[in-house]
Amino acid sequence: CTGAPDNTGDPGYHDTWIVEDINLFTTTLRMSRSNEVSTVNNGSIANTRIVNHGRSQNALVNISLPMRIDATPDQVQVVETVLKQHVQDNPRVWASLVSFTITTVDPAKGLIEYKARVQHVKSWQDLTPILQARGNLAKFCNEILMKLDIHYDGSATQNDVYIKELPDQQQFFREGALFPEETLPSDAPEFDCIQDE
Repeated sequence: CTGAPDNTGDPGYHDTWIVEDINLFTTTLRMSRSNEVSTVNNGSIANTRIVNHGRSQNALVNISLPMRIDATPDQVQVVETVLKQHVQDNPRVWASLVSFTITTVDPAKGLIEYKARVQHVKSWQDLTPILQARGNLAKFCNEILMKLDIHYDGSATQNDVYIKELPDQQQFFREGALFPEETLPSDAPEFDCIQDE
């Protein structure tokens, strides 16, 4: 597998080229996301990172767990415990929960993000079952967060705007009119409105 290294170590997250065939002069690659096929000469990929997923250890999958910043330590412990139990209950899919750590804290957005790193029983060579299992695990984790009412939905940002003083004549929409008739100046122009029927 070749391509630009990513920060997740997870070929399913980014465009990754999978080696389909190799001979003395050329290598045939297939892009994992689009099934695009490309043949390149071996000299052009000589300095590229190439990983043999068939010989690599079991795949490590990253699951992002965005939570509201007001999540209590007890709630976070429940998430971790339930996730560990889910991994143990599915030994034909998951080998172990490798880590459960905080990756982002953003008080301005009201966000704290944990990342669960889980080891699959297969290597990245078997990409499709790993991606399916990762999707199912992400859904399971989101259901836990929603049941605990700590799921971060991205709309927790608040902007408190304080208007020091409003002009006396300014008014906003009320009953479909921008300016009520009693507040219009006497020399205001009149407009004919065309309405679609």
